[in-house]
Amino acid sequence: MKFLKKITLSALFVIFVVPACFAEKIDYPKNLWMGIIGEAVGEGYEGMYAVACVYRNRIMAGMPLGCVAMKRNDLDQFVKDQEKKHEIMAKKVIWKVFKDNSPDITGGATHYENITAFGFPFWAAEMKITTTVGSHTFFVEK
Repeated sequence: MKFLKKITLSALFVIFVVPACFAEKIDYPKNLWMGIIGEAVGEGYEGMYAVACVYRNRIMAGMPLGCVAMKRNDLDQFVKDQEKKHEIMAKKVIWKVFKDNSPDITGGATHYENITAFGFPFWAAEMKITTTVGSHTFFVEK
């Protein structure tokens, strides 16, 4: 029986731990979770996840991160003013997208905008809309 337990634990290690070693390492700013809060705190888990997918897509394409919220002078205070659950959610999103390499729900989008609040962006005129998640519309170059 002890032998079976060892095999089972070893098998679990191979199935669940080793494949993560083969995933491509993606470098991202360690405080990106704060940028996710700044960009999508009102969008819930799915909205934060979608925005994080865009950042992963941009990094993988060699593009600048483009997270406007990361440049906010008051980002630290803004994040502190949010409920603790948003910090936990944003950190979980970052883990899923960058560490677990979870699926991209944006259809490969490299840009997004809340077009209801800010209008259709001039920079998206020649881009394809891939999806909408919450208040954000996601775009990719044609």
